[in-house]
Amino acid sequence: MSSPEAWWVALNRQLQDRIDELLCTDRLIQAVVLLRREGQLHPSPGLYEAQDMLMRRRRELDSQGLVAPKAPPLTTAQLIELATAATPPVAAVEALWDGDTQGWFICLVLIVHRKGQHHELYDEVSLTHISRGTDIRLFTGEVPPWPEAVQATEQGRAVAQHLGVPFHFSSPTAPDVDLPRWWDSQPT
Repeated sequence: MSSPEAWWVALNRQLQDRIDELLCTDRLIQAVVLLRREGQLHPSPGLYEAQDMLMRRRRELDSQGLVAPKAPPLTTAQLIELATAATPPVAAVEALWDGDTQGWFICLVLIVHRKGQHHELYDEVSLTHISRGTDIRLFTGEVPPWPEAVQATEQGRAVAQHLGVPFHFSSPTAPDVDLPRWWDSQPT
């Protein structure tokens, strides 16, 4: 059994429903994990096969109007409102690249004064994730420039200016995850 259709029909209905629920709420990675962990398929689909199969399934669900619409991106005013409500004192606003199986996106975060997972004095609080499409844009010549980087820079600077703190973005021109963070430039 190696075709995606054969794999899908081999799943029990309860598991299909759980996977569909994840796909309808845009949680592809969790759906892939669930399929590979509980699908009991022999042979089990590889990671990329499972992802392709579930992306096709998501398109089917979307064509039936079952996929939850994506929330509109937050406005600068909404981001300022969220940032103003942060309880620990804000030290900076930072934009940083991240990615998943769908492509690159930018995390816009507040750097706050409290011990964090990655730093002794600072932690991050997520404001929003900004994405303008999948990595297929690399092959179609749509990027660079990266429009999400322009948006993150504009919104991040506006939030930072409103709060009276610095804005930091190590790589506004190209995706990269191994760059210095704002706190790396701060004395310890």
